[in-house]
Amino acid sequence: MKIFDYLKLIRINQPTGIWLLFIPCLAGIALSYKITQDNLPFNLLKFILLFFIGSVLMRSAGCIINDLLDQDFDQKVLRTKNRPLASKKVSRKEAIILLFILLDLSFIVLYQFNFATIISGFFALFLVITYPLMKRFFNIPQLYLGLTFNFGAIMASYATINRLTLSHLLLYLALILWTLMYDTIYAFQDIEDDLKIGVKSSAITINNFFSNPKKILHFLSLTIFFSLLFIGLFNKFNIVFFILALLALGFMTLELNSCNLTNPQQCLKFFKKNIVFGLLILIAIILG
Repeated sequence: MKIFDYLKLIRINQPTGIWLLFIPCLAGIALSYKITQDNLPFNLLKFILLFFIGSVLMRSAGCIINDLLDQDFDQKVLRTKNRPLASKKVSRKEAIILLFILLDLSFIVLYQFNFATIISGFFALFLVITYPLMKRFFNIPQLYLGLTFNFGAIMASYATINRLTLSHLLLYLALILWTLMYDTIYAFQDIEDDLKIGVKSSAITINNFFSNPKKILHFLSLTIFFSLLFIGLFNKFNIVFFILALLALGFMTLELNSCNLTNPQQCLKFFKKNIVFGLLILIAIILG
């Protein structure tokens, strides 16, 4: 049935991406709750629901935008050649119609927020549209993905307290590095195909400059940890925050050590397990 091709096009059968988009939104909301001393002038459950719906819609729209722009590339990569657009199970016209439906629904959700959040939402859309182009000329497109995927933390700041705080900005920077790390490992799945077709990725860049790519990945995880420590110290979080941040670092270190970067299945497994890391950070902020 055609409906299953549409669902596959928006990756609804691969929910990891939804969680990796939604967790930064939740972290941003939780941080607002903490820095305003648990006294927020908004309906918490309503905002969580709106951000969740927005995450599902925009992740789905982002998948279509990515596949429309990368259709020729996807046909040449083993992992992506069977995607609905690449395999021509879904036409470009059908994909564009579905994209506009998703964007219309996303705008309805966005307009439930204040003006600052709406403006930041349009900037987020710009990031979503331009991200697929980065792999054509930018050696570290996963860094741009980090800017894109974690912008929900910025939007959450505007939505909840109508301003961007230093704490939210620091959280955003930490989350960008997190995405850079997990999506670099994800990109190792396609490294051979990407080299053949001329697509750029941070996996290729790290492989070219470091004899042991895991060293730079461990450095990234440490940088994320110290960024979180700074957030905790700046906001005078309790000891629970620091324990959970350390636990998250330990989890990431173990997963990095056990991941074989030349094994696509292990790279994908590592990518999916980052939901656990994200949830640990979220819980740390909530309990901190």
